[in-house]
Amino acid sequence: MSAHPQNGEVAGGVSLDALFRANAVGRPELTALVDPPNKQQFTDLPVRRLSFDETDLAVEHLARRLRELGLPNGSVVAVQLPNTVEAIVSLLAIARAGLIAAPVPMAWRRSDLVAALRRVEPKAIITLSQLDGERPAETACEVAAELFSLSFPCAFGTDLPDGVIALELDCSVPDPSERVANGHGTRGASILTFDAAADGFFPVARNDAQWLAAGLAVLLEARVESGDTIVSTLPPNSLAGIGGAILPWLLSGGVLELLHGADLPAIDGAGAGKSGRKHLLAPATAMPDLAAGRSVPLASCIAVHRRPQSLGLDFSPLRSERVVDLMSVGEIGMIALRRLETSHAGGIPLGPITAPSATRGGPVVIETRIAGGELLLRGPQVPRATSPEGHQTPRLEFDPDGFVRTGYRCLDAEEQRLILTAGPEGVVSVGGLRFGLDDLRSRFAQSSAGIKIAFTEDPLLGERFRIEAENPSVAAAALKAGGHSPLLVQAAAFGSALQRAAE
Repeated sequence: MSAHPQNGEVAGGVSLDALFRANAVGRPELTALVDPPNKQQFTDLPVRRLSFDETDLAVEHLARRLRELGLPNGSVVAVQLPNTVEAIVSLLAIARAGLIAAPVPMAWRRSDLVAALRRVEPKAIITLSQLDGERPAETACEVAAELFSLSFPCAFGTDLPDGVIALELDCSVPDPSERVANGHGTRGASILTFDAAADGFFPVARNDAQWLAAGLAVLLEARVESGDTIVSTLPPNSLAGIGGAILPWLLSGGVLELLHGADLPAIDGAGAGKSGRKHLLAPATAMPDLAAGRSVPLASCIAVHRRPQSLGLDFSPLRSERVVDLMSVGEIGMIALRRLETSHAGGIPLGPITAPSATRGGPVVIETRIAGGELLLRGPQVPRATSPEGHQTPRLEFDPDGFVRTGYRCLDAEEQRLILTAGPEGVVSVGGLRFGLDDLRSRFAQSSAGIKIAFTEDPLLGERFRIEAENPSVAAAALKAGGHSPLLVQAAAFGSALQRAAE
């Protein structure tokens, strides 16, 4: 392993597919993936509990199905699936087929999907037929009608629209002579996620080594051991969701239990893996309700912070052997730090951060710097100015030493530490999703003329909209019909300028 803070690879030369296959060969009969117990309440798909061998077979069949579409190596495949077994299998199958996965939030609708996916020109999209009464497969067809590159809308489930390719999880034994060979090396991008700037979404791509570095940071900081169970409430469509759950699962060879939303009874009922130890990954704002008052302590609580404000939460009531703050700096990087005092988070180390952070001589997983009151990042998990293939990294700004400008504001604290104070200007966070303010204004204006947007803080949603229009009810209906995320509409308080003056 290399631990160079700027461009070293923590696990260079190991592909995600090879890591997963090693688990499948070494522990085939052990449980690998477990669906949310309430899955059939929000989808028309069965609840599954797969061993490593069954998961490997499902990955193999899906990878072969994707190759049958004739997609060239390195093609982008969008994935819009909830936190279910199908989502994990799809990401692994896309990698095995030599393609690039582009997972997107389930809360995105046509307008959001078109705005983001036009930047990566996907050849296919994988979704499902039904989710909480909505029809994502139909939305995929609408997106395909607007994006010239998107030729293959695919979906799990039944009663699919015409033109959608049906997918299923097949755990039968395939012909070994036809086994799919990994079509891309470890240096090329394998999974890209979407961040937001003021003018809209932009992709952030990582290769396998960068993903492994992100997962290693969480694995070592939370002390996830071989055979442990990771319970994740975060869908695998972000750096935190993938690097905080899927990668530690692959590295530890334990059980990955998936939950849909903050389902407290499901967390209490989730079984433990071979080791009997259980780790919970959840948004920081939801963690007190999920992990306090438990009869059996968790091995760790990994609290995901998407905004600096939540770092001030008191986690003293949590029943856990250790508490880890996982600060997600957009999709640029994430910083995992164990709390020494559970009542409050400490400052973020300034300079190289090792895994685990309190151990000298460990591998450096990320490095911090302050320039003009702004946080800069570089390291094995952080995208670089130039990819190994020589391609430039779009939309990210780098200083001469290879640090990425994050837009996050911070203060220089004592003892070589920094304190985050605010997120990037022009970017709003609603329900854990980030949107560009200028982009929203432009897209909202296309749906309903005369709209004005303002924002207020909200302890649960992050930020809440105030949308002013001449006819608020008409504007609300127009935004819903315009294909915008329901989070945006639900988080909005509609009114008129006259009503504001009266207030």
